[in-house]
Amino acid sequence: MFSNIVTKMILKEVALPFFFCLGAMSLLFLVGKLFTHLEPLLAAGISLKEFVKLNLLMLPIFLYILIPICTLLGVLIAFIRLSRDSEIIALYACGTGPSRLLTPVALISVFAFVAGLFISGMVVPQAKRQTSRFMDDITEKALMRGLPEKQFFTPIKGLTFFVDKAVKGTRRYQGIYIRDARSKGMTYSILAKRGSLSTDIKSGRMALELTDGELVRVDQNYNLSDTITFARYILSLTAASQANKKRRGEMTTFELYTAARTPGISPRDQIKYLIEFHKRIGVPFGALLLGMLAAPLGIYFGRGGVSAGICAGLSAFLVYYLSILFGTTMAEERILSPGLGVWLPNLAFSILVAYCVSLLYKRGPIFR
Repeated sequence: MFSNIVTKMILKEVALPFFFCLGAMSLLFLVGKLFTHLEPLLAAGISLKEFVKLNLLMLPIFLYILIPICTLLGVLIAFIRLSRDSEIIALYACGTGPSRLLTPVALISVFAFVAGLFISGMVVPQAKRQTSRFMDDITEKALMRGLPEKQFFTPIKGLTFFVDKAVKGTRRYQGIYIRDARSKGMTYSILAKRGSLSTDIKSGRMALELTDGELVRVDQNYNLSDTITFARYILSLTAASQANKKRRGEMTTFELYTAARTPGISPRDQIKYLIEFHKRIGVPFGALLLGMLAAPLGIYFGRGGVSAGICAGLSAFLVYYLSILFGTTMAEERILSPGLGVWLPNLAFSILVAYCVSLLYKRGPIFR
């Protein structure tokens, strides 16, 4: 009976800071993400309903990354509060050992891990696919309204326009400059005297037909550069629909593993698929590790003040996340295998968690 009371108390203490951190960080991430799409959204005259839909679509994309840090902060703040008010010492005095304290933390951490695993494996791919389609529609809507006169306009990432004069009532333009950096490794600069926007009814593609101009092509290392003069040039603005083709971020965890094992795949693509596959599992696993780490940190640092405990927790998360990034970079450079690149940081933090928990069993709530 007493054990159930302790479990409910800890769950209640963790719930408020967890959901507060999740809401606040989700808002910050959404604002930052929306800024990258601000120009096409404003140009398209997006409605409130469309804006809300876009936010709901984008939210799961980074939610599985936020769950580990929010689990850490939720458990950490709860145990700092309990330790600062000497409630941990009181529980120990009543015969409550580390096992009873860590049982609800383990439940929370396992739940966060399973939720993150489901979100990263199933929800995120679908959200990315739907967001991509939504942004394609918004971009097309922005382009349908025409190109603004005498200002730089970037409706698509990597594609910038500048129009000297727009003929009123039409989608015809004079004095056009375009910088197209959508292709990897190659940048195109286009100058044309005239141009007009058109839409292919069959394919749904939007294109800009340019006349009397020059195209300058430069590679990213500036080793190759050439200039082409043209009388007529058609620049595709929207990609053709690829309903059956998924990008790496739009694949489920199982589809990533299957794609990596496809016969004839290049080694470079195979490594990318395997890295993404291991990240989809390894990053949610961080919620389990960081949640279990937060309880001892909260107890040991709680007596020193809230700021010291939160700094310790955020430092632990920062080290964990940077080590994951470093490991995946090493895997991309083929110094480590994709599995080791993601799971070595998890292994190191598993040892750290085991050590901190063992200290809690040996020394109790007061660090001596």
